[in-house]
Amino acid sequence: MTLSNAAYLKQFHDTAKASGSKIISSDFSLEIEGFESNWILTKQCPWPELSTAGEIEVPGALGSASWEMQQAKTNQQGAISFMETTAGSIDQMLVGLIASGGKFNAKIYEGTPTKFLRAKRIEDCFIQVDNPDRDWENRSQILIFSGTMFFHYFGESIPGNSNDYR
Repeated sequence: MTLSNAAYLKQFHDTAKASGSKIISSDFSLEIEGFESNWILTKQCPWPELSTAGEIEVPGALGSASWEMQQAKTNQQGAISFMETTAGSIDQMLVGLIASGGKFNAKIYEGTPTKFLRAKRIEDCFIQVDNPDRDWENRSQILIFSGTMFFHYFGESIPGNSNDYR
């Protein structure tokens, strides 16, 4: 039997609303130091979070076991993709990153670099890009450079400069 009377459901609605507006996944921007103008071309990137790296099983008497947590996982990775321009902005950025040693620091904003709720600083990043496919029949999609970004996150969060970035 389902409990779905209006008064009962309103309690859940009110509780959810009291927790605040939900964050929309698309409301972010990535700003790579030295290539700040390319933030508008980032289509996808990982949002860093600190958590344990996993579990350690500790054996006990009579075959029992317990758990201990590993250290915090500060070395992280995630999917990243950029939209290319006719000027070759991303191609030039990738070559520039390699020419300057391959590693970079960045900020990931919840909002835009000029108006954001919070930002997270990531360090010692590098990007492994998969070769994009060019296709004569594909007239319906922009050129996307996709790959994996490897980075370190130590829990640094920068307070925002806005209560609403929209």
